[in-house]
Amino acid sequence: MATAAPVSPPPFLGDVEATPEHVLLAKEPPHARKAATAGHTWWRVTHCDRAYAREMLAPMSIGLLVLILVLAGNFVYWAINSIVNQGLGLAPVVRLFLLAAPGFAVQGIPVGVILGVCLVLNRAVRDNEVIALRVGGASIPRILAPFLVMALLAALVDWGIVEKVAPKTNQMAESSLMKLMSSSAAPLIESDKYFRAGKYYFYVQSVENKVLKNVMVYERGSGNFAAIAPTTFPSVFIAKSAREDPKRPNLWVFESVIMHLYDDQGRQKSEWPIARVEIPIAQELSTYWADQKGPFSLTSDELSKRIEDLDNAAFDPRKLQEWRVDYYRRFALPFACFVMALLAAPLALRFARHGSFAGLVCAFTLAFFWQGFDGWFRALGIAGRLDPMAAAWSTNVLFLLAGSLLLWRER
Repeated sequence: MATAAPVSPPPFLGDVEATPEHVLLAKEPPHARKAATAGHTWWRVTHCDRAYAREMLAPMSIGLLVLILVLAGNFVYWAINSIVNQGLGLAPVVRLFLLAAPGFAVQGIPVGVILGVCLVLNRAVRDNEVIALRVGGASIPRILAPFLVMALLAALVDWGIVEKVAPKTNQMAESSLMKLMSSSAAPLIESDKYFRAGKYYFYVQSVENKVLKNVMVYERGSGNFAAIAPTTFPSVFIAKSAREDPKRPNLWVFESVIMHLYDDQGRQKSEWPIARVEIPIAQELSTYWADQKGPFSLTSDELSKRIEDLDNAAFDPRKLQEWRVDYYRRFALPFACFVMALLAAPLALRFARHGSFAGLVCAFTLAFFWQGFDGWFRALGIAGRLDPMAAAWSTNVLFLLAGSLLLWRER
């Protein structure tokens, strides 16, 4: 009795004929195949990269808007109070808010980056996308590449706002605020204080509407009156008022002056009244007025020049130190986008399995700690306990080291 020939099992779907190339790949160690393909795919932009980049845009925008509103909290309170109690219209207040928004966005963009990284990676881990990418041969650094690239792009945008947009809008916002409040700016020259401008030393009793009241000026060494009374002691005069000539910058006019000259022994040699004295000063005394541009209303070059002028004028050392710290923070704040993304990514990978809100918790925790450390180091820099550059960059360095360590452990 004839028996039926055995039937071979059907081939699995996707089976292919083994060719020499397949045989070689099958014999090749897995780690070698991974090393051979990793270099080929690292720099290639994939659909997954583009998808993650697009997905980050929404949470980044939300984080930016939220922080702008938080930072503008005091302003909103003042605006509501002004509208209700002072009869101001809504339009100028809204305009002021829009002008101030780019300045708030400088700190809002890094927070938006944190939120985008944490939320998107949290979702990717919970949906097992990261596991699928790992099985496909992608390393953790390669998976995080689109997030870090987006952080670098955000840093460039932040720098553009700091250098190009915020200086103009902040200045316009300050001008609008002055008009709304209908009051003159308080001067940085304080009552009963000495300061130096050029080769002259000033004592000002009070300041009203940019007019110095009861001013004492003395010039050390051989000054304008040395030919009248050669002496090693300064020539001194006291004026009822002083103001800068509006038509001739750097020329200050003193009125109702009493001139005092001293002999070589320090005794007063003569005293006589003068109706008007004009003094050319190498730098503008308007440098001292508070309605001039603040640190973030200046470009980097303008701020550097302003600091140099104030340093030569023996300006308030604490205020000068604050401006130096803020000068370096102009560069540190945009770079914080990349630093915080580097730290947020491994944290999001590690805690994603704890629930959908883990990303939000990580984001807000990181933002809180970054703001806290940045404020702490800034205060140390202003107090002179840290170098201005170190005070501005210490938070970034600390977060960069922590992020690098966590990322190395996740690998």
